[in-house]
Amino acid sequence: MNHVGVIDIGTNTILCLKAIIGGNHFEIIFDKRYHYRVGRGLDDAGKISPECKQNLRRAFGEALKSLTDCDQIKIVATEVFRRSKDGGAFAGALTAEVGQHIEIIESRREAELSFLGATQGSEYDSGKVAVIDVGGGSTELAIGENGKLTGWAGAKIGAVAIAETVGFEQKPSRYIEYAINIFGQSNFLELSGSNIDKVVAVGGTVVTLAGVSVGLKEYRPEKIQGYQITAESLRRILDELAGLNLERRKKRMAFDPDRADIIIGGGAIISAFMEYWGIRIMTVSVFGLRYGLLREMIAQINA
Repeated sequence: MNHVGVIDIGTNTILCLKAIIGGNHFEIIFDKRYHYRVGRGLDDAGKISPECKQNLRRAFGEALKSLTDCDQIKIVATEVFRRSKDGGAFAGALTAEVGQHIEIIESRREAELSFLGATQGSEYDSGKVAVIDVGGGSTELAIGENGKLTGWAGAKIGAVAIAETVGFEQKPSRYIEYAINIFGQSNFLELSGSNIDKVVAVGGTVVTLAGVSVGLKEYRPEKIQGYQITAESLRRILDELAGLNLERRKKRMAFDPDRADIIIGGGAIISAFMEYWGIRIMTVSVFGLRYGLLREMIAQINA
């Protein structure tokens, strides 16, 4: 039996997973989220802001402390490190401080890992699947068949990034308009003609919106996994949340209130994607990038 840990450092949240691996099987010990974003992620010089670094260090330290008895730990960082001018230097400093390597992964690898995590289970053994991962700083789209990645696209748009660019507390329609324009500058539309059998959405935004839709007061992944959300119901939820002030919105988002100021922008990205691709319904998965890393570690251990 191997105890393994996975940490995914995103633009808004650090996700931390601990599991026991035995053969091709695993048992999840815990799956935690640490929100660290307060204020702007990048300063005027395009570097990670001091406030963001301080909060990230604190949350990262808490996450790493929970994995002290692990035989293996894998840590990756995504868009906030990719797009900042000092992301590489900061990752190097953190690596030196904690003695654990932090890998800054490219968009393609992020899409591939999200696809690997989201498509676990026999229902994905056949057919073409699209996985969209809306993060804090970027959105990745992965296309695959029979568990293998066949195409991908990335866009520099995420729940935090769109709020910082368009402005916080905007109407959903304003965010949607902006997101559709960004998608139009990408190759997202080219991938839509691939006879997709199922579209799966991962990431904190869609998980939170699904939780709001089913009325969760605490995080219960079994109530969200596989939930199907329609374009119409998504827009209704966004309009409802946009009509609430921040405090009332936090109460409505009881199990993830720290996402309240970026949920409209993040949800609008999903809504824009569904409109852009002509999708009426998509399936929500709680198994994102960190589960892809876990599956990858299992394969390496058993090789």
